[in-house]
Amino acid sequence: MINEVINWPFTIVFFVALLGLLVSVMLATVNQTDIFPNRLLAAYLGCFSLLALNYSLMSTSFFLQFPHAWKILAWASFCFAPFGYLYVRSVLEQNFWFRRKDLWWFLPGLIHSLCLVPFFVLSSAEKHVILEKIFAYRKLILIEPESILYDGVGVWMRVGVIAASAFAQMRILYKWKPIIFQNEGNHQNISNYKWLVLFSLTKLVFCILIVFQVFFHMVMPADLNLLVLFTIAFTILFICFYLLYKPSILYGMRGWLQQPEETAADAPAPKETEPATESAEPTIVAIDKKKIYLSVDQGNTIRQVLENHLLVNTPYRKTGYTISDLSNEVSIPSYLLSAFINQEYGKNFNELINEYRVDFFLDLVKQPDANSQYKLEALGKEAGFNTRASFIRAVKKKTGLTPSDFVTKKDN
Repeated sequence: MINEVINWPFTIVFFVALLGLLVSVMLATVNQTDIFPNRLLAAYLGCFSLLALNYSLMSTSFFLQFPHAWKILAWASFCFAPFGYLYVRSVLEQNFWFRRKDLWWFLPGLIHSLCLVPFFVLSSAEKHVILEKIFAYRKLILIEPESILYDGVGVWMRVGVIAASAFAQMRILYKWKPIIFQNEGNHQNISNYKWLVLFSLTKLVFCILIVFQVFFHMVMPADLNLLVLFTIAFTILFICFYLLYKPSILYGMRGWLQQPEETAADAPAPKETEPATESAEPTIVAIDKKKIYLSVDQGNTIRQVLENHLLVNTPYRKTGYTISDLSNEVSIPSYLLSAFINQEYGKNFNELINEYRVDFFLDLVKQPDANSQYKLEALGKEAGFNTRASFIRAVKKKTGLTPSDFVTKKDN
């Protein structure tokens, strides 16, 4: 067993799978762009990494020694492809949640898992007998004798889901291409679209390989397992390194690409708001918490309300100000507000708030009595900065100078 596991091709794939799982967990839990498309990307990468893990262990005697682990990860082979399609669609359409009909994509995986229940409840010895037959004659892996489905049905169900999702993914990319490229000045959207194309092509190559592997296993003795393994490893590494190279893709598309008539039937038109004054209360935007996407008009309204509230009421001056606080003040769900800030401004909530704090500080230092060096930290706290380090870092990021250097240059 140990000699098989340390075989270098499978060892490489094994550790690449662990890397993919780590990145997927980070995307889902600790990233600063906590929006729906990124969670779908995390789910896709997680399922793909589990698939790589399962594929690499199938080439060893691991499952013969631990028969209870066999088919535990079978659901991942059904789920990764739909997650990939839904990720691409959610980025292009700027979705914030699932549609009801999206659940149909996961129905084959659920049916397949239920058909494996009789195998799961068998004893370790009974499973071991079945697995010995499977690994002695590897074509049985595709036939799946441990399932109550007819021979080979489970494999063709996987192929069907993968092929259908790949077709839907390429189709939606083709549909959105003219919409994205009609504004050539929006480099962020064009860059994101090119990423989605590359992402989809890697998935398409894998899908083609899977179809060929099933075909060759059925009619020929050829084994494409090693090629499939390295394709999976390459896909995981590609996604991980691309995210490292261009993390801005996690912010999604810039602006609101839907046409107003596309969402008019889904939600009432946004209420007109009075121009904000210094004594005005935060304007409320009525947005359904189950809203899937925003129209152009709704996006423009949210931007106006958000900027008016931040400029007039200066809530960011409170230390420890969070997106939940802003969400409650403008009555916009925090998940939607986070996505809006990411996409509309190309930055996360903390970066946006710090920019407003820096602008407030720069206005303060223009006052004649604010030029003394000893007052700078007090002015930073007045603007809402909680620590000296965050204050200096934010000012330097925007002006290229530390607060003291900026004041000195201004005076000179």
